[in-house]
Amino acid sequence: MTEILNAHGSQNDIFLTALRPGDFASDTELRAFVRNLCDRAGPFGGDGVYFYDATGPVPDAWFFNPDGSAAEFCGNGMRCLGRVILDRRGIDTTHIRSGRFEYTVYRGPTTPEGVLQVRLEHPAVDFDPETPVVAGRSPAVLASLPELDPALAFTAVAIPNPHLVAVVDKYVESDLVAMGEQVAARRETFPAGANLSLLLPLAPAEVFVRTYERGAGLTASCGSGMAAARAVYSRIGRADPGRDVLIRNAGGMAAASLRVRDRHWFPVLEGNATFVYRADVDPSALARDATAREAPADREAPADREAPADREAPADREAPADREAPADREPFPDEIRAYAAQASQNSARLRAVGVETAAQIT
Repeated sequence: MTEILNAHGSQNDIFLTALRPGDFASDTELRAFVRNLCDRAGPFGGDGVYFYDATGPVPDAWFFNPDGSAAEFCGNGMRCLGRVILDRRGIDTTHIRSGRFEYTVYRGPTTPEGVLQVRLEHPAVDFDPETPVVAGRSPAVLASLPELDPALAFTAVAIPNPHLVAVVDKYVESDLVAMGEQVAARRETFPAGANLSLLLPLAPAEVFVRTYERGAGLTASCGSGMAAARAVYSRIGRADPGRDVLIRNAGGMAAASLRVRDRHWFPVLEGNATFVYRADVDPSALARDATAREAPADREAPADREAPADREAPADREAPADREAPADREPFPDEIRAYAAQASQNSARLRAVGVETAAQIT
């Protein structure tokens, strides 16, 4: 048996477990475990899994999307994992290695509602990455991509995972989903895939951001999407890099700025890292359960497939902040209540400015 911790950043709920990918008998078993653990029709359900090894001075971490595909990192998940490491070691700052980069995590202030926060510094953003986000167009700043939308201007950035961001004057969720599906389907144009975000300005230092995530579709929020959107907002001249901008999303809010060092921009995102529940699971049993539910042998192997182009978070998905933990799980009721109070305020603000989303708390 091994312990899993369900935690969330802006309701992007992630599982954290002190396992390494190499602890599984095969890559197939690893991906089956991830898919079954994240399957919302199964015993648990979530937006991804962060495996970690904290035995060394700099913990190592590996993130997997709910479809079983690997990703460089997860911003919201990294805040949650950072809190685990900070709490375990009784410190206020740490570094965590995920993919090719190290991330700096700081303990943040507690909100008036009692929500515990973590501040995460990302690696430097890159508007001209080695692997272009848009094939044959790098840098792509305020670029026209009529295959996605003939009227919008898109900016590409890697942080380090690939993102496309467009500023809009009205948020329409069906438009985001349709464009996200096109990004997933057009590998000749977006060779590495891309997370697609729409950014709606609400006030001089307040925006709404919604992301269609590579490998997950719509989730309540995307930490790297918020960081990418904040970088793009300054790149196109809408905010000074050092200014804190409040970023609202369907699941909550976070404050974002850009730390400038040696002419590079390092996004800093401060937001909640809320623990929901812990449970003990048998990884092998979960992997076997997933394998048993796989389609017939003539179907393409899920371990190798691309993220489903039409994947969307269900409109009736219950928000982690309100979810009751079953009897076999140990919940964190104080943290759940504190975040529910903050999230309801965020939802009221979004309703007041006319933003409607499927995952929004009512």
